[in-house]
Amino acid sequence: MVKARQIILEGVRDHIVSSLHGKETLYAMCKELTNLYQNNSDQRKLPLKEKLRKIKIEKGETFPKYLTKLTQCHDELGSVGITVAENDMASLILSGLPKSWHSYQDSVNGPEKLLDWE
Repeated sequence: MVKARQIILEGVRDHIVSSLHGKETLYAMCKELTNLYQNNSDQRKLPLKEKLRKIKIEKGETFPKYLTKLTQCHDELGSVGITVAENDMASLILSGLPKSWHSYQDSVNGPEKLLDWE
C-alpha cells in the first residue's frame, strides 16, 4: 500500500498533491483524483477562468513563482477541457506584472509577433 501511494504521489502534478494529502486509503486517493479530473461542469470552468484572469504577481514574489501559479491554473483549466491560446497566456503574463515592468511590456509588445507561452 505504501508503494502504491508513493507511485500515485510521484505521478501527479505538484498542485494536485495537496488535494491527496491526508487521504488515508488508496481508494480515497483514487476517488479524489476522479473527482478532480472528471468534474467538467460549468460550475468549475467559470471560477477557473476567473482565477487565471486575476492572477497577478505579488509584491516580493519571484517571477518563477508567478509563472508557476499561472501554469498551475492553466493545467487546471486543461483538466476540465478548456484550452487557452498561447498568445492569450502571454498577454495574461504581461498584464499581471506591476508598473515597474511597463518598459519590459512595451518592448515585448513592440515586435510584430507577440512572444508565445513557452
